[in-house]
Amino acid sequence: MIGGIQPTPLGDAIPPNVPHTIVCSLPTWQDIVGFVEGEERVTTSLKAGYPRQKIHDYVKALWKICSQIHGVEGEECALSFSRKSVEECVLYVKKHAEKPGEPRACRFEIPYKSGVDVSEFPEVFAVFFPSSALTEASQFMMYTGSGIPARFAELCLECIPEELIDTSTFVIPLKTVNWRDQEYYKVHRPIESGSEAKSALRRLFAGDLGDGSANIRGVPGVSSDDVYLYASGMNAVWHLHLMILDTRPKGLKSAAFNVLYSHSHNLIEGWGAGHYVIGSGSIADLEARLASEQAKNPEQPPLAALYIDFPTNPMLQSPDVVRLRELADQYHFPLIIDETVGNLINVQLLPYADIVVCSFTKIISGLANVMGGGLLLNPTSPYYPAFKAHMEETYQDTYFGEDAICLEANTRDIKQRIAIVDKNAEAVADYLYARSQKPQGSFIKQVLYPKYQTRDIYERYLNKESGTRPGYGGLLSISFTSLAIAKVFYDVLPCYKGITFGTIFTLAVPFTEMSFHSKLQWAEENGVEHALIRISIGMEDWESLKDGFDVALAATEDAAKLNEDPVEQ
Repeated sequence: MIGGIQPTPLGDAIPPNVPHTIVCSLPTWQDIVGFVEGEERVTTSLKAGYPRQKIHDYVKALWKICSQIHGVEGEECALSFSRKSVEECVLYVKKHAEKPGEPRACRFEIPYKSGVDVSEFPEVFAVFFPSSALTEASQFMMYTGSGIPARFAELCLECIPEELIDTSTFVIPLKTVNWRDQEYYKVHRPIESGSEAKSALRRLFAGDLGDGSANIRGVPGVSSDDVYLYASGMNAVWHLHLMILDTRPKGLKSAAFNVLYSHSHNLIEGWGAGHYVIGSGSIADLEARLASEQAKNPEQPPLAALYIDFPTNPMLQSPDVVRLRELADQYHFPLIIDETVGNLINVQLLPYADIVVCSFTKIISGLANVMGGGLLLNPTSPYYPAFKAHMEETYQDTYFGEDAICLEANTRDIKQRIAIVDKNAEAVADYLYARSQKPQGSFIKQVLYPKYQTRDIYERYLNKESGTRPGYGGLLSISFTSLAIAKVFYDVLPCYKGITFGTIFTLAVPFTEMSFHSKLQWAEENGVEHALIRISIGMEDWESLKDGFDVALAATEDAAKLNEDPVEQ
């Protein structure tokens, strides 16, 4: 196994014995299918999972207590730190559920033990809805990332009388392992104050690496005061989109340039007038759309906003940001850039964006044990006054302090960690690319990686001010000549397999199957192939990585020889 890890059974936490890990093991392609289809074999095996998709046992226990206090028979509930979020969930359920019933929101009066100091704990709000609307309420919480984190639920349960807590389904008992006891935190000791941790995170995302060097963002006047923290990347995107809807002319659609993460599409489509998808990533197609919309009504902009990833996930293509900036100025719409894949150490994108957004859960954290996200306003943007006024009026800091403390500690080695991941990913990509160029018989159709996808564009935006050699990032994808071959490669690849990226350990997932299982034709029509595996490269040594990929390549080559024209399954 890559990195000397032991094979991880279906549903086990990745890595094992890590409190609050956000990854569960999905070791075969069929396990991925079972996960997205809600197959009982898979769902009952999950001991961990991405918090927006798999609710932690501690959070479920709080839901149950809340239902006992505030609920009535036939109702389900979910919890959030934000009153606005639960009120929005009520509206979402009423709009989308076939049988919405009478959803309602209220403050959760948590039954803390007497004499326990909970003065630093945030308020918690509940949304109640009938069981018939569970799917729609769950969609809302998943798309918007509005739920409470497991760290809060854990601390909260420790302050509640034990007789109120149903622990029968707990995979990890309460009061067993403290995340601060891990070896990493003995070296990088967490600071004690949540507010101090948040200040440090804001400075980092604003471009201050804390090493005495100049700001790396490339924009004069950039400030940590223009950074806004959220519970996750999707929670940041949701609030950003609400700001767009509030500050831009009513009735305008947004647009996505290239395919975004599936939940981003769901979110942008679900609030406001909807959005266009320029799945081809063609500037000409975008220009045609802009001209067409402008012609319909020359008195208003053709778009509310344009959303892009840089580079794209999972195709690792780099949009021509300079040209997109020119179009944004010409047609008067804001350009929103998600830099999660590229990251601020490798690429410098703020000079071209009106807003930069990022999921800190990925490479910023690296340890896969905490969620977080943020957005940064460009102070030189023509939309800055309106955006800033909106944020000053509406922003509520609901990022849980203990999560901020963990995330800040995780960032201490960010430059060194990203440098190692970049170097490893380039070595793996080069190795696989060479295999794909075999004169005949290669089952690798394409290696998708910024070095081989629109390389000249990507390199224009390398961050030469970060004090390190900027790289191509730690993410790559492989497309295969057939779905059957892709399944063989995934099943035999000896690494962790699960849903996230940017981790210090190598992690693979059949991205299209996982993200677009119910929309495979749409994904293919927009250039995202079904027979594709996304791989996030970690910090393992090169020989271990090479040996692991050799195992998968050899097994897949044997399978390809047995069936020169594999039947897609």
